[in-house]
Amino acid sequence: MSKFIKRDFATSFTTTLFLVIGISGAMMYFHFYDSKVKELHELLGLFFVGAILLHVFVNWASMKKYFSKKIFLIASAVTLITAGFFVATAPSGENPKGTILNKVINAPLEDSLKVLNVEYDYAQITLENNNIKIDKKQSIMQVAKDNNVSPFKIVAIITGK
Repeated sequence: MSKFIKRDFATSFTTTLFLVIGISGAMMYFHFYDSKVKELHELLGLFFVGAILLHVFVNWASMKKYFSKKIFLIASAVTLITAGFFVATAPSGENPKGTILNKVINAPLEDSLKVLNVEYDYAQITLENNNIKIDKKQSIMQVAKDNNVSPFKIVAIITGK
């Protein structure tokens, strides 16, 4: 493969991945997304790192000159300081959504069903139709473990989502 083809390949992938990651990141920031956009953003982010490394490798001679420019050093410093600030000031502890989720799936089944706005009898029939046995004394997590399924599948079945 010629040097120009390698350059074109690296630059094309770097550019297109940058655009898709930028657009999906903006969608996530403004909450115009679902879980698929987040998955796409994360997966293509990994490919983007590879494309960047390939781009730098095939363009090393010109990149070496660019990396020594004062503007690049300033931009790098500003970016690293900003990223460091965000990481250092990020709230620590468990995500509140995770806390709520853990409470719901580990609470007694009757309590969890109240939160999910589902009647016990309906949940029992719906789960039994899916070959999942339940007991009022169990939690969603215990039902999931006893039936070798995800607790999210249990919730999806009883809520119809």
